[in-house]
Amino acid sequence: MILVIIMKKVLIATTNKDKYNAVSKIFKETIFPANEYEIQKLDDSMHLPDEKEYGTNVERARSKALNAFNHLKEYGFDYIVGLDDAVFIKGRLEANIKDYLNKILFENYLNDGEEYAFDRAYCIIDREKNLYEVNLKIPYIYHDLKKEYVIEEYTYPLSHVSYPIGYSVPISELSEADEINYYLKYVKDGLLTLNIKNTN
Repeated sequence: MILVIIMKKVLIATTNKDKYNAVSKIFKETIFPANEYEIQKLDDSMHLPDEKEYGTNVERARSKALNAFNHLKEYGFDYIVGLDDAVFIKGRLEANIKDYLNKILFENYLNDGEEYAFDRAYCIIDREKNLYEVNLKIPYIYHDLKKEYVIEEYTYPLSHVSYPIGYSVPISELSEADEINYYLKYVKDGLLTLNIKNTN
């Protein structure tokens, strides 16, 4: 007898390769284990209409998930994930992290050794259009750039100045295992509260 395992399909609705790599690995250790789920990111064949970003990172993550849900039904995804990042910086939650990239990277907005946090909103939508949402923070220590850097499209530039607490290197230089373990320390429990595996 041949046992056929049908994998469920998950789409992370992003073209950012750094974000996809990190989040897909976190998911495989928590709510979407690799032996049951195939995780993909947006590719060139998936055409989504551009939508203006507005509101909180929670609202933007929800908008991204619903946009993909409404326009990519022919792909048969079991779950679609919208993500959006804010930054908790100098005592304030700033909804649009893109507004601070140049300030942080090149304009000494933060002091060397100053703590801040990424606040990532997750919105997961299943086939029945049920939404599962959570906001999770990961703290870091800022250290000045050690070499010249040019922001590349579809990457995560702050990984070069964001040092996990207790580490002497930035995220960009961590081993894959250390990177994922650091993320899991702060997001695992929050993701597991979503009870995604019980939805179908």
